[in-house]
Order: sequence, then structure tokens, then C-alpha cells
Amino acid sequence: MGAVLTGSGAAAQNVKSATGLQTGLKGEYFNGPNFEQKAFTRTDAQVAFDWNWQTPAPGVQREYFSVGGTCKHNAPASGKYQFSATADDGVRVWVGGRKVIDEWRKQDDSRFVGEITLNAKQTYDLRVEYYNDWKGSVIYLFWKTPVNARVTATAMYEMIPAHYLTPPPVRPAKAMAAVAKPSVKPVPKLMAVAAGKPRTNRVIEPAQRKSEPMVARSSGQLAAVVTLPEPLGSFARLTAGETITLHNVFFGQSEYSLLPESYAELNKLLRALQDNPAVRVEGHTDNVGDPHLNVALSENRAKVVAHYLTRRGIAQDRITAKGYGGARPVADNKAEDGRSRNRRVEVTVR
Repeated sequence: MGAVLTGSGAAAQNVKSATGLQTGLKGEYFNGPNFEQKAFTRTDAQVAFDWNWQTPAPGVQREYFSVGGTCKHNAPASGKYQFSATADDGVRVWVGGRKVIDEWRKQDDSRFVGEITLNAKQTYDLRVEYYNDWKGSVIYLFWKTPVNARVTATAMYEMIPAHYLTPPPVRPAKAMAAVAKPSVKPVPKLMAVAAGKPRTNRVIEPAQRKSEPMVARSSGQLAAVVTLPEPLGSFARLTAGETITLHNVFFGQSEYSLLPESYAELNKLLRALQDNPAVRVEGHTDNVGDPHLNVALSENRAKVVAHYLTRRGIAQDRITAKGYGGARPVADNKAEDGRSRNRRVEVTVR
């Protein structure tokens, strides 16, 4: 259920393992909060959605909808697993036929945790159900594995790597008389707005996305052997008063929907903030368009980044968000190169 994509009309991210087999979950999307009318099916990498009051899939209304995701799940090690779901509104999770999370009700963003003991190299059925009532539509699923717990003293939750998930096999279609194929609406193009990069006004189409899922790597992505966390780069040392530009944070054009290409950068920041002081997230735009709308857009982008961090364990009182619109340019707005540098998100250590 759900690739790590945001926004209206986002295409499924079909991920394949090293053996060439498809990985991920089979998501079935319904109009109605109780699976009333099936409207769309796709196989996606992970459960990681913040639809921000937009339609979750073609033919699905943006409110009062429900989704059921199923797959086969392989446990990399024996021991206790914690499954953590953040949802607005209802969420249910089954692992191996056992319900580990059952919070089927209307609610604002809330985090729930369920625990289960699994055996290494054994395959379990994984099912996730979600419904949206009104407005906010958020669903994320993470896990904490016994492998991660042994690698780091303070193991963090991470998205389940797609190569541990296998969608149900597709049943062969029955022979039918030839019928006209339904027309397929083109997927809307998204404009990436990266902070502080000159080549940011590029159109990102589904075919141009990387085939591997861009997922949270808070404590190293699990593989056959545990991979060590990526270097923190510019986040290695955060000092009071320092301002850092998030060069790899992307949004839809004139939107504040966070694109999955941003997760790697934000997860490095997330790890750095575990042992560092409070920060202020600041959003900036170029000078094109209505100044008041630009301020609102920049503040919403800053809030989205702050929300990403607080949702993953950073205390809310350690993070503030502020938008300045085009009031604080770092380059000349006359040329696109300068405007691109001005469209940015920064983090200032307090």
C-alpha cells in the first residue's frame, strides 16, 4: 500500500530486487472509508504517504477513501520486531495473521507501536489497512528489527526495505473476447524545487525516477549484511548559530508536498539532531509571484520539513518553522540560476 510518493496522481514505484523480481506491496484503493468501491490497484515500494488532501491514486476521491495493502514479508533475523505506524486517520496492521496495530478511528497524526516475535528466513503475510475520513491523509509504516538493535545502542525505526516485501502473485486472466483498452490518463508532471541547486527546475517524470526506493536510512538500510549509516556530511557538526542549506530537499512546483528524493538528506539531519540542540527550519522562495503567497508557501515548506523530523522522534519543542518568502535572497533573481538558489530550505542551529 503506497509508494514513497506524494501528491495527486503519483505513479507507482515498481521496485525490483537483485534477482529481477518485483518487490513491494499490492495496494488496493477504494472510494469510501470502509472499502466500498474499488477504484485502483498498484504495487508500490513502501507504506509512506502524506497525500496532503490530494487524491491518493487515479479515480480515488481525496477524502473518505480506504486502502488495503498486502504482501509476503521476510524476516532478516530471529527476535522481537516493533512495527510503528503513523496515521491520520485509521490504521490496522497484521503480521503473520496476528493483528499488531488496531487503531481504526478518526484521529489527527498519531503514532502507534505493536510488537511481535518472528523467526529468521521465514515468510509472513503482512497486511496494512488505512482509511481517511476528512482532510489530512497520512500513513507511514516503520519497523525496528533485532538486527538494528544489535548494531546501534539507540536503534531507530526505519521504513521496511522493499526487498523484504513481495507482492502476491498475479493470477492469469481468463480468456476473453477482444475488448477496447481503456484510455490511460497521463501522469501529471512534477517540478522539483531543490534548495540551493542551480539545476532545480527540471521535470521529474515516473520514467526518470530511480528504480530503487528512496527510503529512510536512519540507522542503515538492512541488506543481507547490515549496512553502516551513510556519512553525515555537512550535518556532522552542528554548532549554535550555524545555518545549513538543505541542498537535496525537493517539492512539487509551487507546492509544499515533500518529494521522496528528499528523504536521504532529511534522514542525515535526523540522525545529527539526536545529540544536538534545537533548530529553526526556514523556508525561502524567489521573487516571482504574489509576495504574500510566497511567504505562505515558504512557511508551509518549512513546516513540512519540521513535521518530518518531529514525526520521527525529535521533540516538538526543539524545532520551530518560519517562512520568509523572497525577503532574504542569496542570489540575483534576474536569472533562473539565481532564482533557483533562492528557492531553498535552511536549518539554523539555535
